[in-house]
Amino acid sequence: MLDRFPPHWIGFLSLVHREVARFMAYKSMTVFPPILTTILYIVVFGFSLGGRIQEIHTFSYIEFIIPGLVLMSVIMSAFNHSSGSIFMSKYDYSIQDVLLSPLSYFQMVMAFTLGGIIRGVLVGLLVLASGCILAHLTPHSISFTLLFLILTAQIFSSFGIWVGLWSERWDQQAFFMNFFLMPMIFLGGVFYAVNMLPPVWQFVNHLNPVYYMVSGIRYGMLNFQEVSPWTSLWIVLLSGFTLMSITIVLFRMGYKLKS
Repeated sequence: MLDRFPPHWIGFLSLVHREVARFMAYKSMTVFPPILTTILYIVVFGFSLGGRIQEIHTFSYIEFIIPGLVLMSVIMSAFNHSSGSIFMSKYDYSIQDVLLSPLSYFQMVMAFTLGGIIRGVLVGLLVLASGCILAHLTPHSISFTLLFLILTAQIFSSFGIWVGLWSERWDQQAFFMNFFLMPMIFLGGVFYAVNMLPPVWQFVNHLNPVYYMVSGIRYGMLNFQEVSPWTSLWIVLLSGFTLMSITIVLFRMGYKLKS
């Protein structure tokens, strides 16, 4: 099948296949746990707390938080895949085989990034389906929702590559997860509307790129916007392009890759 592609793309597709096979081989740890976690969030926050919070902008609380929960699963899955893949490739020295291949730096980075995107979007779609079934929710725009799933996965897959390059121990990845990603997610409007916050925290939210990702997917699913969906789209596109460019430069420099 690969013979149909130009020779310089065969290595790229093989690397992408390896990245997908890496997480599909352990579906019980990479795909299903985020779905279970999100369902628990929906049950605990949506059905219990939702009984006390009647509506947010005409939506039930459970409907309002589902887009953010979907995005949270995408972020965590894409980041975990790329950071773990790069770290393990450094640990077992298989990254040297990639560096010695005829692949361009762009193809190397894109292959690792696509692995995170595919895992993130797959998990996100399964969580989305579960949430829609539980809340009897029909997305407003499938195309806009899918676009934000892909762009968010790309951003945090690229960020995961940088963290994987930088990390020399597993606990350093956990540091970024616990002290960087989780605050960004929880302060990104996943569980609340920004106008419910004091002014100073509203300002902090508007500095958080995750807020625009949540706003974009919330528009795609609920047809609700706290900021213009096109503003959110441009900010997300700029963030993704910047992080992708940084990872390519880091690979070109051999940052913590060449011993």
